[in-house]
Amino acid sequence: MADKTTPTLRGRRLAGELRNLRERSRLSQAEAARRVGMSPSKLSRIEDARTRATEDDVSALLQMYGLDIDRHPAILKLVEDSWQRGWWTAYGDAFDGSFHMLEDQAPEMCVYETMLIPGPFQTADYAEAILSQRPGLDNDDLDRLVEVRMARKRVLTRRNPPKLSAVINEAALRQVIGDPDLMRKQISEVWTTATHHDNVTVQVLPFTAGLPTGLLGPFTLFNFPEDHGLDVAYSEDPLGEWYAESNEQLTRLRLAFQDVSRAALTPEDSLRWLADRTRE
Repeated sequence: MADKTTPTLRGRRLAGELRNLRERSRLSQAEAARRVGMSPSKLSRIEDARTRATEDDVSALLQMYGLDIDRHPAILKLVEDSWQRGWWTAYGDAFDGSFHMLEDQAPEMCVYETMLIPGPFQTADYAEAILSQRPGLDNDDLDRLVEVRMARKRVLTRRNPPKLSAVINEAALRQVIGDPDLMRKQISEVWTTATHHDNVTVQVLPFTAGLPTGLLGPFTLFNFPEDHGLDVAYSEDPLGEWYAESNEQLTRLRLAFQDVSRAALTPEDSLRWLADRTRE
């Protein structure tokens, strides 16, 4: 079996940097490739993040584009760990791994959910009940998707896990998915995860909170404190999924998350709320 690897966020950023440098130099791919002794098809694959670029490849391109030598180390640093074998590559038959790559690599995540329990907190029964509503799935497809959903949870318990801050609308916690017993176990799982993991913070946004900006819809922020150029936001609706990367979009969503976080119960009060809900 071929070794499945995928470009990391730094690998994608490296590809974009090299493409931008070539375009600013007003060179075609064919001409740039000829000048460094590389085939045009290889340069095309490098710029599209479809093949790995070696440090020698990148150094040759940077010199040819005439980039200031002081900027070389920062771009060459992107070559390190720019490709990897991610857990999600084993499930390439079931989904596109873009979201899961972000979830796996981001040091910090901020999640706001309106009507569903966030994926990293879901039990298998809850996930199955949600995913079974997708049209056209047979039992094998459903089992595969539930397996993926459970694999996502491991990101919170691995060595050097990400910091996860989640704000969950009360509606998601009161909407009965499956049956009351399933929901009791699901809410208990949210409480357990937040209680036993120092890297996880959960806040409940109660119905009494009014109308904070974040009520416009659910979203996830993937934050990279050491390299904000990699920050990405994600959202999904019935028409599909989208990713936000511009500074303006990210700023608006960061402010929206701050808004819902301020309006929500404190983490301590949220844990008490969740405990009380399991007993209702």
